[in-house]
Order: sequence, then structure tokens, then C-alpha cells
Amino acid sequence: MSTRLPSILALPLLRARSSRFSTRRISWGVRVLCRVLAVAWLLHAPGLAAKQKPPTTKTVSGVVTDKAEVGISGADVTLKNLQTGKTVAIYADANGHYSFSDLDPHYDYEIQASFKGVSSETRQVSSFDTRRKLVINLTIPPLGS
Repeated sequence: MSTRLPSILALPLLRARSSRFSTRRISWGVRVLCRVLAVAWLLHAPGLAAKQKPPTTKTVSGVVTDKAEVGISGADVTLKNLQTGKTVAIYADANGHYSFSDLDPHYDYEIQASFKGVSSETRQVSSFDTRRKLVINLTIPPLGS
């Protein structure tokens, strides 16, 4: 009986040691898993910026030129929204450059330039065109033609 008593008393100590050992092993495993996930997230974080949504607006820009391909300063460039009928007009800069930004990509537009009573051809900007930045150069014919 005395030989069995120490083994019975030692049993709870073994269980306590084994449970502490398994708790340490589990917490070590959890720590390692957390570190691995943190490193994976940090390595992937720069890629998150690249996966942001594309811009939700459209930009139309270009140059107003004459037949000799010289930019026309002060040419009147008109953009008309074909769904709403709203018209916006701006003047080309000193080199003939113009730009319309923040356009709704779901609408169709017409764009035309004029200078001293002479107009360029009317160009279309389609809602089916999925490009967000369009370059449309406009040419104004000479005054007598």
C-alpha cells in the first residue's frame, strides 16, 4: 500500500505538468501562427493599394489646332452631355490645350471647338468607351473654306 501511495500522489503532478506543457505548446503555436499571418499581411499590404477601385470619372483632353497643326490659343471648346443636354465651354490655353475632367463615364458627350466663327467637326465620346482618359484633338479649318 505504501508503494502505491506515492504513485497515486504523483499522478496529479504529472497531469499538471503535461497540461502546462501542452498549454505552452499551444500558446507557442498560436504566437508563431500570428507572426506568420502578420508577416504575410505586411508583405501583401503594398499590393492592396494597387487593387483599389479605378477612378469613377472620365477625362477628355486634347489640342485645338489649325490645318498646319499649330495650337490655337483662345479657341472655344464646347462639351455637351447628350443625356442631360447640359453644355460646358472653356477656352484653350496659349498652346491650344484643353481638358474636361470629372465626367460621368455612363453618359455620352459631344465635343467641338470653334474660333472666329469657324468650327471643327463634332466628335463623340461614347459611354461604351471604357478608357478613363481620352485624348481628342480638334482641327479648325482655315477661315475661307
